[in-house]
Amino acid sequence: MQDKELYDWFSTVRDVLEGAYLQYNEPWRQSGLSGSKERWMALRKPIADCIEKSGAFLDIGCANGYLLECVMKWTAERGLSIVPYGLDLSKKLVELAKRRLHEYRDKLYVGNGWDWVNLRRFRYVRTELGYVPDYLQRQYVKHIFQRYLEDGGELLVAEYRSSKDPVNWPWIDEALTKWGFKIVRTVSGFDNGKELTRVVVVPKQS
Repeated sequence: MQDKELYDWFSTVRDVLEGAYLQYNEPWRQSGLSGSKERWMALRKPIADCIEKSGAFLDIGCANGYLLECVMKWTAERGLSIVPYGLDLSKKLVELAKRRLHEYRDKLYVGNGWDWVNLRRFRYVRTELGYVPDYLQRQYVKHIFQRYLEDGGELLVAEYRSSKDPVNWPWIDEALTKWGFKIVRTVSGFDNGKELTRVVVVPKQS
């Protein structure tokens, strides 16, 4: 895939997400999750549960900033202090995030996790493998280690599923292990007894 094809891919993803998210008013639906606020907590709190230390947290694919807002709240309940940073393909969604997190508006950016340039590094980075085409996913993980994580930092790779997805589909930890990445812990989220969220914690590796 050439550069133009890659950026056409990002543009298509942006357009699809804007159409899917911006039709709703509820903040969790603007972040891509249908259902109730309770369902949001059950399926997104596992991200916060992976965080064991205070520090800077970059959410790649931050949408309207609601996940960042919730992660700050959920980690604060355990005495941790998270400094939120967000990155998203959509300028429209980032504008919503800036209104939601006005105090941190200068820490919210438009761009993609593949070629975004930022001089600082982060204690935690959350992403999904689907933020780049399949053939770039292994390289994308290495790219985050090289560009975005501080020494001792951890990558939180999240996978979200629909209740209609087959239970025997392999989860992301299988691919990450196959690619040679070390996994130190996983946290799952359930809806009606079915695992629909898995967050895999991968420490920074050379």
